[in-house]
Amino acid sequence: MIGNIIKKARKNQKLSQRELAKLTGLTQAGISKLELGGCDPSAKTMIKLTEILGLKDELFPPEIIDDEIDMDLEKRVERRVETRLEARLEARLESRLKEDITQDLLNDLKTEVENKLENKLEIKLSEIKNDLLNNLRKEIKFEFNERFDPILQMLTRNLSCETCNAKQ
Repeated sequence: MIGNIIKKARKNQKLSQRELAKLTGLTQAGISKLELGGCDPSAKTMIKLTEILGLKDELFPPEIIDDEIDMDLEKRVERRVETRLEARLEARLESRLKEDITQDLLNDLKTEVENKLENKLEIKLSEIKNDLLNNLRKEIKFEFNERFDPILQMLTRNLSCETCNAKQ
């Protein structure tokens, strides 16, 4: 808003940005930024602009100035600039808080998902381990039986025969 007022007044006085920059002590890029609303002018710059461009009523309308307080122009400008800066800072802070809250929620969700996946993985690994152990037990038992069954049968037969022979 201030940028548009400055631009309009500059054009009404048929000044280029370069000429206004020289009169205010700013650069042409600085004037361009002010006009585009890319930055807020300092109190001293506001005073210079109001004097050069005759903008006292446009930039400092009576409704923003407290009649009971006799402030000089620089203090009024500072108050206006501070108000605008506070509004911008509040907007940035709110935006930043939303980003932080969103990031915190995403991190919490990520942690929760990772924990659930980890638990499921542990359960699955435990099941696989138990299955492998059972299969290994079966294989060992089968192999044991296959190797030692003939020996046990022969020993059992020999013992039976010796027992039978001993009784006779």
